[in-house]
This record gives sequence, C-alpha cells and structure tokens, in this order.
Amino acid sequence: MKHVLLILLSWLLVLPVGAAEAQPPRTALVADEGLQGHLDYLTGRLQLGQFAAIDTLLDSLAMGQREYLLCQLLATLNSQPRASTPQLLAWVRAQSFKAPSWLVEKEVDGFLVQQPAYDFAAAARQVLSRWQQQAWQDNYRQQLEEGTFEFKQIYNSRNPELAQQQQALLTVLDRQPLPLLQREAHTLAAMSIFLPDNRLLRLLAERTGDSALYQKLWHQPVDHDSVAALASVSRFHQGQAASDLLIAASRNARLKLPALQQLSQLSPLPDTAQQFLLAELGNRQYSGQVASLLLQMDEPRLLAQLADRLTRQEKRHASPVMLPDSGTPAARPGL
Repeated sequence: MKHVLLILLSWLLVLPVGAAEAQPPRTALVADEGLQGHLDYLTGRLQLGQFAAIDTLLDSLAMGQREYLLCQLLATLNSQPRASTPQLLAWVRAQSFKAPSWLVEKEVDGFLVQQPAYDFAAAARQVLSRWQQQAWQDNYRQQLEEGTFEFKQIYNSRNPELAQQQQALLTVLDRQPLPLLQREAHTLAAMSIFLPDNRLLRLLAERTGDSALYQKLWHQPVDHDSVAALASVSRFHQGQAASDLLIAASRNARLKLPALQQLSQLSPLPDTAQQFLLAELGNRQYSGQVASLLLQMDEPRLLAQLADRLTRQEKRHASPVMLPDSGTPAARPGL
C-alpha cells in the first residue's frame, strides 16, 4: 500500500495544474480512422452469419480498436430477443469467455484501479442473459399451455438459477388467462414446496383470489409481498369469507397489525369480526392500535360496545384509588 501511495504522489507532482481532476473521455478512447466503416462492415457480416470474416477483421486491428468495435457490435444485438442461429449463440458465448486487454485507471473509493476501457465480455454476458431469460419464458409458456408445467423444476433450494428462472415464470404468468392461472393456483396451494420469497404466491393470489393460496401465504415467512397481498382479499371476498381470511392472517404476528387494519375496513363488518376486534382490546401489545381502528369505523353498535368496555375498564382501574384507606378512621374522632 505504501508503495502505491508513493507512486501516486510522484505522479501528481509532475502533472500540470488541473490535470489530476481530468475525467476519462466519454467518447471513444481509440483513433477513429475508419471505425464507422469497420462497424458497418462488421454489422453486415453479423447479419449474414459470417463470423470468420468478423474475427479476421478484428484480429487485424489494434487492441483498443478491436475491443471498442466488439462492444459496439454486441450492442446491435440488444434489440434481438433470442439468438437467431446456434452459430450466433456460440460466437457471442465465445466473446463472453475472453478477457479484455486494454485497461484504464479509474478511481474507486479513493483508490486507483485498472478496469477494461471497453468491457465487451460483460456486454456479451448481458446478451446471453437476456437470451436465456427469453428461452425460459418460451419454455414455460409452452408447458403452461400444454398443462405440463411443474413448479418443482424451478423451486428447488439447490437450483443455482432459481431467482432468474422465477423472474421468467412471473413474466409469463402475468400474461396468462384467468382459467389457466386458477388451475395453477389450485395446484400450488396443495403443494409442499420451497419458495425463496412470496412473489409467486402474491401474483397468483392477486389474480385469482384463491382462498387456499391466501392461507398458504399467511404461513410463509413475512415479506413485502405477503403484506401487500392483504389489500387484495376484499376484492375477491366479502363478509364472513373475507373476515375469516384476514383473521387467519392476523394470527401471524408479523402480519397482525396490517391484517387488523384491513379487517376494520370491511363494510359491513361481520359479527365475528366485531367480536374478534373487541377481544383484541384485551391484548396489551395491540390494544391502543385496535382502539384507534375501532374509533375510525362507522359501526354504531361496535362503538357502543367499545365505549362500554372502556368505561368498565376505567371504573375497574379507578376503584382501588377511590376506596378509603383501611387505616384511616371513617369519622373524625371526637375531642
């Protein structure tokens, strides 16, 4: 570290004023003679699948020009959802395994580090990732349409690509018709399966309103998606059915307060929900929040019961204070 600092100090001392603040240019760091002509040629060869011709031209150029043009060429594939031929896929994969050679110094967290000037390998990996995502989507879409889709092909704790494959599945499910989603929701609700988060359950619950799927969701570790799904219960269920689902959700300690809030917004509020909320007043941990929710509700009978209960509680707390001290005479003693 000391050696690096001495080098940096000597470099700064010989620079002209203001040079230390110079930033790497945003334009090409290579000589631009003939670059556009080379890029037009390479793009044409790419469209024709003439990869040998592409490699021959690139190998004849200086290092900086070669890596700059490779980045530009790979960028032309950004609008292509999938590899048009196996040869194109193989060529892009080959670029992803190469290591850029032209490095430039950049400051990161106060230290000078060397990074690729044109990271064509990273650009190739991005293209491959996008194509893989599209391939998964195509595969899952076909399986769903044929009724052969299996959740456990993705949801396995040993699957290293679980996050990416789940994203592909969610993208496909979001565009499927309701009958297909209802079929898959019913299947998933009955399964014992590893889920890394609640995104899948939320998507299917919010699209289908499947009661069993909501119940499964309430038993999962709580995250943003399970909390957000509470608000959709009343879109599919009313009255007692909605009340039962939200009361079940409230039994999960981390869902309790948002579930009680959704429960208090049901109108009309079922008798079982009213009694449940009144009973929650006895829970010291939540009594204040529950009382606040009840005071916001337009339920005269419930408000009357709340007032009666609060009055009785006040009398019960006040009575020991109001009783005369047993050691104090009831009447003033005579002279």
